[in-house]
This record gives sequence, structure tokens and C-alpha cells, in this order.
Amino acid sequence: MQPQLSPRGVAALMILGTALMAGCTAPEKPTVVASSAPPVTQAPAPVAESFPKYEALRAELVAALEAKMPDISWTIDKPATLAMLKDGRCMLYPQSMKSSADVVGPSNQFADIFAAGDPVLKQHGFPAFDGTDAVPGGWVVARSTDAAGATLTIESKSPAYLRISVPVDSPACNADELPSG
Repeated sequence: MQPQLSPRGVAALMILGTALMAGCTAPEKPTVVASSAPPVTQAPAPVAESFPKYEALRAELVAALEAKMPDISWTIDKPATLAMLKDGRCMLYPQSMKSSADVVGPSNQFADIFAAGDPVLKQHGFPAFDGTDAVPGGWVVARSTDAAGATLTIESKSPAYLRISVPVDSPACNADELPSG
């Protein structure tokens, strides 16, 4: 014969069970914290000045990444373009690049990307990468922003992408302003 619980005992067990269950809830998802960009201290430059500057950054960074990780190549993903944002600013997007494979594992969780990329960033007036951002969906993202507000982003989720966005001085914001060839 098993002992019977009084109504008070049943209520006490229910409260105890609820309290125990509250401590066993699933952990919260990590909070996404965006990179903190330095303040913009330079006015946007004309497209004719910005385009070669940031294309050179892209080309030198790709060369440094391929030298550090020779098994991964980078090819053009999208051509350079200009786009007018809703707030009226014109943005230059130099050619974006796409890797032949995911870079997270081969780069030792981006450590090799930082080692190869930070000297190139410094030569072009960008601060070193300061780690990766917590981004939902399995993406690993590193960013660096210069004093003109140009942002270089490397994001990986098999494959990886290298993108640059640059505020430019262009009232027309027309792709015809981009050098051909």
C-alpha cells in the first residue's frame, strides 16, 4: 500500500516541479553584437578617386589570403557597381569575391585571415579585424571600417565572400562613372 498525498502535498510537489523545470529551460540564443566601427571623420571622395583605392585593397587582400591559404582561391562573385541608398547616399561596391571553399576551418577559425589581412588593412588605412561577429544562421563574419566609412566584410558559410561598401561623392550615382575594363 502506497501512501497518499494530501492536496497540500500535491500542490507542494507541483510548485517544486515547476521551480525545478524553470532551472532546466533551454539556454538563450547568443546576443548578436555588431562590430563597432570607428567614427567617420572623412567626407566621401569622388568615384574616380575611391574606385582605384578600394579595388587595390580588394586585390591585395585576395592575394594575401591566397598566399596564406593556397588551397582556397577567390574569384569574382559580382562586378563593381554604384547604388543610391534610401537616405540619398551613393555607395560604391567594388567587385565582390567568392572563395572556392569555406574558410572557417582552413583559416583556424579566421586566425589566418586576420594574420594575412591585418597588414593589408593597415596599409590601406583600415584598423585590424577585431574578431568575428556573432551572426545568426551559422555565418562567421569579420569586418573593418575606415575613417571614410568604407566597410570591408569577410563572411563565411561555405563558401566565403569578401565585400566592400564605400560611401562616395556622386550626385548622379550612375554606374557609367565606374572605369571600364
